[in-house]
Order: sequence, then C-alpha cells, then structure tokens
Amino acid sequence: MSSLLTNTSAMTALTTLKSIAGQLDQTSSRISTGLKVADASDNAAYWSIATTIRADNGSLGAVKDALGLGANSVDTAFNGMNRSIDLLKDIQSKLTAAMSPNVDRAKIQTEIDAKLKELKQTSEASVVSGENWLSTDSGAGNYVSDRKIVASFTRENGQVSVDTVNVSVDDTKLYDKTTTAATAGTDAAKGAIVTTWETAQDTYEAAKVTFEKSAKDAAAITALETAKTTYETAKTTFETDRKTANDGVTAGTDGEGGILNKSFAVHGADEDGFLKHYELSVDKLDISNIQNQDLSKLRAYITVVDKALGAMTDAATTLGANKTQITSQTTFVESLIKANERSIGTLVDADMEEESTRLKALQVQQQLGVQSLSIANGNTQNVLSLFR
Repeated sequence: MSSLLTNTSAMTALTTLKSIAGQLDQTSSRISTGLKVADASDNAAYWSIATTIRADNGSLGAVKDALGLGANSVDTAFNGMNRSIDLLKDIQSKLTAAMSPNVDRAKIQTEIDAKLKELKQTSEASVVSGENWLSTDSGAGNYVSDRKIVASFTRENGQVSVDTVNVSVDDTKLYDKTTTAATAGTDAAKGAIVTTWETAQDTYEAAKVTFEKSAKDAAAITALETAKTTYETAKTTFETDRKTANDGVTAGTDGEGGILNKSFAVHGADEDGFLKHYELSVDKLDISNIQNQDLSKLRAYITVVDKALGAMTDAATTLGANKTQITSQTTFVESLIKANERSIGTLVDADMEEESTRLKALQVQQQLGVQSLSIANGNTQNVLSLFR
C-alpha cells in the first residue's frame, strides 16, 4: 500500500543516509586529526589512560631537562677538578725538586705562586647557572651542602614520587671562605737525646784522631775499641729514644674548609729525624725562606700537597660516578618517554590505512543512500500518475 503521508521507504533510506553521514564525519575527523580517540566521548577509558600518560610524559620531560642542567653542573665541576689535580701535581713536582740543596727556592716559589693563582682562578670559574661546586662560602645564610638533581618521576598505584641524585659540595669544594684552623699537635722532645748522641760522636771522633797519632800499641787499640763501643751504644740509645719521642707525637686534627685552603695538621722530620708539628695549607704554601739546615717544613708541605691530592682524587671519583649515573638516568628517562608515546599511540592513534579504506566504503554507501532516497521519493510520483 502506498501512502501520501507516510513514505516508509524514504524514511528508511533517510535514516540509513544519516547514519552513513555520521560515520563519514567520524572517519573524516580521525583522518584529519590522526586520532581514533580525540576526546572522552570517543572512548572514556582510553582517553583517561592516555591523558594520564601524557601528563607523566610532561613530568618526565621536565626530569630530562633537570638532568641536562645537572649534567652541566657536574661536568663543569669535574673538568675544573681534573685541571686542578694537574696543577697540584705540578706543584708537588716543584716541591720535590726544592729538596735539592743547590736550588733557588725563591724562584721555585715564584713558579708555585703562579700555579696557586691558576688553581684559584680555575675553581672560581667553574660556575654553571650561578652554582659553583669548587669555591663556596659555607657561612652564607643560603648555603646548602647537598645539591640535588631531579633524576626520576614515577607513578605507582596513583602515588607520585620524585627521586634525586645528591652531590655533597662539602666533598668537592677546593676553597671555602669559611674556614677553621687545625688543632695543635706536639713536636718530639729532642734536646737531651741529641746532646748525648752528639757527645758520643765527638768522643769517638777524638778517639780516632788520638789513635792515628799514637804508636798504635795495645793500649791505644783498647782505648779506640772502648770509644767505639761507647759510640755504638749511644747510637742505639739515640735511635731508641728518638723512636719513643716520635711515637709520642700527636698530629692534631685538620681544620675545616676547602681542600686547598684548609689547614692540615702534619709533621715534617728535621735533619736529626725528629718530627716537628706544622699547620699548613696549600693556598699559603711558601718555601722561599726554607734553609738547607732544616727541611722539615718543606717535607711537611710535600705531605700536605699529597693529602690534598688524595682528597681531590676522591672528589673527582665521586663527580665521575655522579656523571655516569646522570648519563645513565638520562638515557633511561628518554626510553621511558618513548615507551609512553608508543603506549599512547596504541590507545588513541587512528589506523590510517583502515580509516582510508573505511572512508572510500562510506563514500560509496553515501552515494547509494542518496540514490535509494531518490528512488523512494520517486514512488509518490507513480501514485500521482494514477490520477491523470
């Protein structure tokens, strides 16, 4: 039955055409945006997950930037430390050369002063983003010994946590404007010990002279042997007493500050082998007035430089380990970002081959739908012909 008021075929064709138009709009949107889930209405669950992952990726991007800044700071301190170690090695070699009795220590001191100046300049120039890990002022109100570098961002069971790489500037600083002096130690008491030894030496030397001038008879030989025995006994006593005196020496404790400007409590042996206490620092190293009669202070300076070199080597090792850790963490964060991007793509990216194929099919269906609607609407014209 045909009806003028209700064209069932046209209504069906129109409904189908509207459905095809809706699908065509959706496919066109996916092709133009590249997304199959562009907002929550497309797929609430996938959209929520993708949005959270995108937020995490933003945080990981910030972590990567922070690691980059941290790497710059560590690299700067590491390079400055390595250069400073080379300079201090040069100073150590010059101190060793100064032990020779026929050198001009004042001229060597001039060379050392140039190296010390370069050490200071190197540490003060090791600055990145306003931070210096080699030259500090621990007395400043805003001073913080632990420098933190953001290293990771994690989300587990809805809980967010941020971890850091910590670098202690107290372990790396070469200079600190705030310093404290070393505590005093004691020298070895040598007076009577040396006097007894020197007397025995003089007695033996005099006995040898007397023997050479004598008839070298039995009495003279006996006198010489007696003097020699006394000398050897005194020598043994001297060495024993000197060891006891040196064993009783206390070295005190080092002061606080940077490696190169804090005072070290050390001892240097004098020409008789007795320990003398000194409180010395690398930045105030001065050998220009040291005489050959007593090189104990020069030996003490060599000990101080060796201590400083050991501390700087430890600091360079720490910075090197931090550098490696930051590099490794940066690589890991980059891999996490890429993994998250792949996860987002799996959830919300459109399959362009599939959408292109669907677009072609829908365009054909749309054309057929238009033709079907045209045919359905044409049925009323057939009814009209019955009344002609």
